[in-house]
Amino acid sequence: MLGRREFIHRAAVATALFGIPKARAEEAFARRPDALPPLKLLNTDPERYWAELRRQWLLAADRINLNCGALGCTPLPVLRAMIDHLLYAESFREPDNPWFGYDENARIRIARDALASFLHCKRDELALTRNCTEGNNIVCSGLDLKAGDEVLLTDQEHPGGRCPWEQKAARFGVKLNFVKLPRPTASVEETVKLFEAALTPRTRLIVFSHITWETGLLLPAKEICKLARKHGILTHIDGAHGLGQIPVDLHDLGCDFYASNGHKWLMAPKGTGALFIREEHLERLWSSTVAEQWRNYKLKAYRFSNLGTSNLSVIVGVKAALDFFHAIGPKRIYARIHEMGRKVRDRLREHSRIRLLNASADNFHAGLVSFAAVKGDLKRVKAECDARHIRIRYWEEDERIRVSTHIFTQQTELNAFFDALERGLGG
Repeated sequence: MLGRREFIHRAAVATALFGIPKARAEEAFARRPDALPPLKLLNTDPERYWAELRRQWLLAADRINLNCGALGCTPLPVLRAMIDHLLYAESFREPDNPWFGYDENARIRIARDALASFLHCKRDELALTRNCTEGNNIVCSGLDLKAGDEVLLTDQEHPGGRCPWEQKAARFGVKLNFVKLPRPTASVEETVKLFEAALTPRTRLIVFSHITWETGLLLPAKEICKLARKHGILTHIDGAHGLGQIPVDLHDLGCDFYASNGHKWLMAPKGTGALFIREEHLERLWSSTVAEQWRNYKLKAYRFSNLGTSNLSVIVGVKAALDFFHAIGPKRIYARIHEMGRKVRDRLREHSRIRLLNASADNFHAGLVSFAAVKGDLKRVKAECDARHIRIRYWEEDERIRVSTHIFTQQTELNAFFDALERGLGG
């Protein structure tokens, strides 16, 4: 158990690492952590429960983060675990090497076991990465494709999922085809038919986002993977917005590869991710970051975590994030994310000057809601949000806004956004 001196030391590290004001750091890190609110409160007074839970974050009272789809907010128990390990590792008391990127030590194995259980896959199918983009690149660089082979993507892929394939096409003559997704999508059947119609005899791989970053559209991943298997085609899912926002069962989905990160919806430290590689493909992929163990196939998926010296403390933070997630309850978290997203969506759907882009039905969205203006100027909405220190995602080139809510989002914050929206649209 940490003593008073260690608590103060932790606060000093938080100040140095995160630029937190000294008084705020001491308040958050130099005292015993606040207990989670009792679950019975969730049944009797749910809004009070979520308001009290908000104390688990360092979120400033005068700032509103409605863009956790870009970066999530890491709670204090995770930050404390990471800082405590950072201090402990620098004392070199660790029985194993106190870093990540070479041999698997006990802390890495514990984190992989916890993450594999959370994602319903085998530990040996799971590599720890630094982010989703890295996982996407491992798959793209690792697959042997030749000139004339085709890869099918959607027109809503993140640059971190699309650009590796653009380079592959430029270097090796692989052809890229794209499915244009409706905005909004009408049905699962319609979506699957669009993918099926875009397949050719040369299609070798389908790449798509579990939840699209632009519009927050929840794609029918299981049905798309089933279609691909029927035609003998591989599937790779960009799950940057899947892990932590919705339940993810990788074996049930039936995909061949799944890349994700922990720093958005799982609330893990920044610079953490995971890559799922179905067991039968573990020896099929080449390593894109080549270290001593690049062809040690006995390592299974961990072969792709041989990145060179990296920070073990963030991996400790991943395990702490999973512990925090389970302490609240995944079902409760998913329900709250969806509830807050639905509040935004329902309010926007009623607005005559707004056109929703992500979902025509409840099962097509979670915590990301994207919209365009039918009438009015979204630049003014962005300016009104900036004036209120509300962080949103704004696309200037085609006038779109994306709002993403999480369990720390409060109704008062949504009200502030709705007020900015009305004023920006001139309502």
